[in-house]
Amino acid sequence: MVTINCNLNNFSEIPNFKSIFNGIGNEFEYTEKDIFRRKISPLCPICNNKTTHNGYNEYTKKGIGTIKIGKYLCKSCGENLEEDRSVWEKLKTIFSDLLGELYQLLRLNHVSYGGISDIMHLIFPQSKSTVFRGFNHATNNAEVPPLENVLIVHYDEQFPKEGRSQKYRLTLLDAKTKRPLADELFDQKDPETIKQFLSSNFDTSKPLFIVTDFYSSYPSILKEVFGENLIHQYCLFHLNKLIVNDFPRNTTMSQELIKYKLLNIFYNREKEIEMLQKLKFEEIEIIQNESAYKSWIKLEKKDFYKFVRAQKLSRRRNKENLEINSLEKTENNFKELMDNINFFDCQTQTRLKMIKKHWMNLTVFHYLEGGPATNNAVENYYSTSLKTHRKKQFRTEVGILNQIKLSSMKRAGMFKGPKPTILELFRLFRPFAIS
Repeated sequence: MVTINCNLNNFSEIPNFKSIFNGIGNEFEYTEKDIFRRKISPLCPICNNKTTHNGYNEYTKKGIGTIKIGKYLCKSCGENLEEDRSVWEKLKTIFSDLLGELYQLLRLNHVSYGGISDIMHLIFPQSKSTVFRGFNHATNNAEVPPLENVLIVHYDEQFPKEGRSQKYRLTLLDAKTKRPLADELFDQKDPETIKQFLSSNFDTSKPLFIVTDFYSSYPSILKEVFGENLIHQYCLFHLNKLIVNDFPRNTTMSQELIKYKLLNIFYNREKEIEMLQKLKFEEIEIIQNESAYKSWIKLEKKDFYKFVRAQKLSRRRNKENLEINSLEKTENNFKELMDNINFFDCQTQTRLKMIKKHWMNLTVFHYLEGGPATNNAVENYYSTSLKTHRKKQFRTEVGILNQIKLSSMKRAGMFKGPKPTILELFRLFRPFAIS
């Protein structure tokens, strides 16, 4: 190891010196005058004669410290040499990388560049522009580990804005790891763009299970890209949203009952249906009295929604999801509704016919172990990367892409694991502190 010749000022820094110069050979020394150089001056690369020690050059990391790097002079040919300073550059790189990761974590939590600069004034003063450059450098150089052997994916789209310009974010999420397989920004969203995006990220000759929403162009696009190698599942969560939107905001109890019977096709809504059936019979008796009915339905719907929320909170406390019906029960519930389709209004009939048309795409998850029934995973990813109220705030495409990449890095676990703290790195610079 390098020979360290300490003085009274830096004698206490021996542990730090050992850490800094770890791996450096015994042919080097750190002198009592704080110069890093070779004990025996090297041969001149020009004339091959021995050089002599010739002072030093100083290199400073502003605000932290200065190192003296030894110089050599060849008296035969006058060539000036300088010792390699990679130790100092490595130390600065480690420090810069740690600051870059700190900027990334703060940006991931939506702290502005100005806010980060204000925080850094309490740690290591950095201007807003320095923070911006450091963040961009760290993010551009970060490489997210690729995913392999992906067989089940979620596909969805988001519509962030670059200033006033509309952008289109296309995302493929691995269903197993919940990590993005591809997450790109485009100026338009047409069938050709989607085809190119899918083709560039998959081997289309291999089978794939993909979950999407009900965008009308998806079946033809996916069929053209993957042919017979595709298993296409429609998102049941999106179907439920369509069902809810089919009904007016101020429903009667009879309408509410029909709505929950539709929702009950794929999800267990038996408790809500049981309560609504009782209220339906009460409604029939009181509906003729208009003034009494208005106050009654207002009170009963309030109690019903309170009951629904209590059910939801109970599941959340027990860390349970809404129960998905078995395939047999799903088929029975749907058959019961289809048997009575003529008794429903036109919109409900249309919705039932739509479900019948896409029945295989709505139930295919039952036939594949681990197959997801919804796109909730990618919706959750969107909410943690570009929230609805934030996806309109970015003024440049780079800002959107950086935020997307940060979320991908977080999902890949790149911010986890043991790392040196800023205080530990400051301690390493202490032997070189500017007096």
